[in-house]
Amino acid sequence: MRKCIRYALQYAILGAAAFFVYHTTFSRGTPPAHDRAAWSQRDGFVAISYGGLTVDEKENSLVTKTQLRQQLAALAKAGYTAVTTADLRDFYTNGKPLPDKALYVMFEGGRKDSVLFSQPVLQEIGFHASLYLYGSHLTGWNRFFMRADEIRKVATNPYWDVNSMGYHAELINVSREGGYAHYLTALKTGADGQPPETQEAFDARVAEDFRLAYQSIADATGIPPLGYDFQPANTLGVSLAPELAKPIDEALKATFPVAFTRVGETYNSRESDPRALTRLLVGPDWTADRLVLEIESRLPRSRYLDFSDSVRQGLWQVASGEIAAEGQRLTVSDGDGKDPFARLRGSEGFENFLCQVKVEPSPKGAGLIYLRYRDAGSFARIQVTADRVLVQEKNGTSLNTIFQYVLPLDHDGPVDLDACVKANRLLLRVDGKNASPYPIPLTADTSRGFFALGALSEKPPRTASFTDLRLTTFPPRWLQVADIHDAALGEARTLTTMILPSTALTADPVGDASALVAVSADGVSVFLDMPEAEAAKALDTVAFVEKAPAALIFAKLLRGFVLPMEAFPDLNALSDLVKALTAKGFSVALRLGEASVARLAASDAPLAPDWLLFDVPPAEDNPDMARLKNRYDRSRMLFRIPGPADATAVTYEVKR
Repeated sequence: MRKCIRYALQYAILGAAAFFVYHTTFSRGTPPAHDRAAWSQRDGFVAISYGGLTVDEKENSLVTKTQLRQQLAALAKAGYTAVTTADLRDFYTNGKPLPDKALYVMFEGGRKDSVLFSQPVLQEIGFHASLYLYGSHLTGWNRFFMRADEIRKVATNPYWDVNSMGYHAELINVSREGGYAHYLTALKTGADGQPPETQEAFDARVAEDFRLAYQSIADATGIPPLGYDFQPANTLGVSLAPELAKPIDEALKATFPVAFTRVGETYNSRESDPRALTRLLVGPDWTADRLVLEIESRLPRSRYLDFSDSVRQGLWQVASGEIAAEGQRLTVSDGDGKDPFARLRGSEGFENFLCQVKVEPSPKGAGLIYLRYRDAGSFARIQVTADRVLVQEKNGTSLNTIFQYVLPLDHDGPVDLDACVKANRLLLRVDGKNASPYPIPLTADTSRGFFALGALSEKPPRTASFTDLRLTTFPPRWLQVADIHDAALGEARTLTTMILPSTALTADPVGDASALVAVSADGVSVFLDMPEAEAAKALDTVAFVEKAPAALIFAKLLRGFVLPMEAFPDLNALSDLVKALTAKGFSVALRLGEASVARLAASDAPLAPDWLLFDVPPAEDNPDMARLKNRYDRSRMLFRIPGPADATAVTYEVKR
């Protein structure tokens, strides 16, 4: 009875406060500050989501207003900055940056209490939030959900934007036994003796629901919605049948630039599908400290050392089967009858990294190490069986074996792997020996992705053990030398690129080609330094690469050119040269001195190099540098490392 009274009181508060909230709360407070000109982060963002809120501190099924205030205040103190749905759209569609520790706050369901109780908290903390609702709730009268006349004020409120969860909120195929389906997840069964829904009718129903979902919000607010929240989570792209998922995917692509379809993880990287994003549902019993810990345990990491404790810490996201730790041994097994698979949280941004591990598959099965896993249709992995090691890639429907190493007949015990991944090259050692004299090429489609472990077998047991696992990422590091033959390659394993003078390939094509092969055997990319501002000379060098005696080698191993901005008085001519080289398949690095930093920052020329090489130190208080970081990817900005004055080699690294 007391609970009923509390609910009645809460409904009364909602009704009585409507006038107050729309005429006072929404008109007060300083709008959230979005200093987008200072943003420079292009890695990803965190998303968290709330259902309804309550002011009843004894209610244990909803997050309270007090909890929300404590949680958002803790996130602000931890350095998080709230962003809008338009920011996410620009991040994925236009390559625009986000702030460091970008946070996207969602309220799902379109409930009035979500707006009423969170608005003063958002004003107090200075955060922005996104409200997701069903279009059908905007019409008619109800005391729980926002109506069309109310949602207009929310959409024009600087603390909010309004997005869609679809139009029809009702369930379908409801049975007396308690069965049901969400509106877009099944064909209608055909009640009262009617025939079941056809695939064509389902396709039309999906298209109409998306049209209404978009138009209902656009009509009510005058602002087109940008985001979509598919219900229920973890079905689209996971368990939903392909024939049902296809029309939904097509409608999403045509209607909304951003969509959340998954729940459980909180971090979305720049490689994520913008229409398959994930968010973390905040539990009603979570303290502010726990929310911060839940988020930060899922953030990208650059180094993993203690894997014996990784299972207890929840670092592995287990999609199927089980994972267990015993000392330095991790074991995956088929606890649910499926091939086990576990992704390492925080590894989706790995680009260059070292992996050392001993693999022990089941006698008739295989242990799997996913170097880069984006989804079931895109990954690069190492498959280890009792007699061989395979490097495999999948892009779409076909699984291709791109390299095979047969173990000696007398091999016994675990297989010791040492893998170095650099951009789209894999250097692989098996039991201390180079498996291939040359780097194993990986396609650009698997340039990044999660690190994961798995096992497979035609029949149980499906299990594999991984011992002494070590993962370490390393940033891009470039070395400029005067002569390829004089390059010291003692640290070539973590060297990503070498810059050679433009004459390196013309003086002795055959000899230099041989040296180029030696460098590339360590996975090092080669760029040519073009010091003159002569577009014709650069293009002549490209022609030489295509026609030289060792042209086949040059064409395969030469990755790009370094162009000096200071030598080009006309930046539009430089832009045209960059485009011409890019069109021929080469990457371009732009070298910047002190004068050219300010010149590039002030220029509106459409310059789009792949890399920026700075011969000046990365000054913290330089506004020109801040503008460049806002315009270009800072992970592709390398700075000259000071060294001896008489040194013949120059090193460039990303600022840490």
